[in-house]
Amino acid sequence: MPMSVQVARVLVVDDEPQLRELLVDVLAAEDVQVETAANGRQAIELARRCRPDLLVTDMLLGDCTGLDVIDQIHSAVGDIPAVVITGHSDPRYLTEASRRRPVELMTKPLDVERLRATIRQELHRRREAEKSRRRTRRLRALARKTNIARKDAHRQLDTTCSDLTEAYRTLSGQLAFQQVLLDFQRQLLGAKTDDETFGTLFRFFVQRSGPLFGVAMVCDQNAELRIAGRFGVPNPDSEAFCEALTSPLVDIALANPQVSTLDATDEADLFDPTIRKYVVGLNVLLVPLIPAPGEMIGLVVLYRKGEQPFPDGDAALAELIAGPTATAVRRND
Repeated sequence: MPMSVQVARVLVVDDEPQLRELLVDVLAAEDVQVETAANGRQAIELARRCRPDLLVTDMLLGDCTGLDVIDQIHSAVGDIPAVVITGHSDPRYLTEASRRRPVELMTKPLDVERLRATIRQELHRRREAEKSRRRTRRLRALARKTNIARKDAHRQLDTTCSDLTEAYRTLSGQLAFQQVLLDFQRQLLGAKTDDETFGTLFRFFVQRSGPLFGVAMVCDQNAELRIAGRFGVPNPDSEAFCEALTSPLVDIALANPQVSTLDATDEADLFDPTIRKYVVGLNVLLVPLIPAPGEMIGLVVLYRKGEQPFPDGDAALAELIAGPTATAVRRND
């Protein structure tokens, strides 16, 4: 499956055409797009139009110095890491350059391999830092929700004896799950086809957990999982989207045939490039259908959009109704 390539933009500023061409040849790659400017004015204009991820500039340019370019780009578009190249060993230039805290200060003749390695390391560091920031934001949001839920639970427990309350809740939970299972099995009695069976499962899940989307799959004569139904509130997604979404999920379910959740944002590279922008914020619940040990005859993929994770209760509900659903699908055959 094709992998997505996150392209970084590098702006090279040098008034020598041959050196600019050399730097383009050295730095350009599948994940690096190189823009060039012959002077400071062009560099500022390019940076304003398309903010670069990294700047490579010669110390002395035709209309200003590389340090002037760094200062003006910082003022115009923000703090951008820079590599400064100089052919002068004048301490004044070196001192002024060091005050800008460049990623690297390189002297001529230029070591192009060192330059390439320096830039790739800095771009990798920036990608990892941005990925870490995104994950931290999500974790903080989940932590806030968890903290609120924890405080609510503590307030409820404080109103009575904790031991009795815990025992009562355990017993009530067991009874509730048994009642849920009986209700679901009663509704399945009227399902005569796979479509009716999966429709019953989806409606049952929505009633107890809230709006979501789903794709039901069953094994064909060649023992390959094929889409048998699409569901959604208010409407199901297109067949093309469902095919692209479920294709990599089938391998995950086959490798680990048990109810599990997956954050599609963190695993976006698994999916076809045509749908990657649509899986951002999408959370998946995989429900294998196993009527007998070691025999998987179907798969239900439930998913929510907009950073709505499946809580533990949803996974427990899926485990509860997966068995009766698998039995009903086998009975329909």
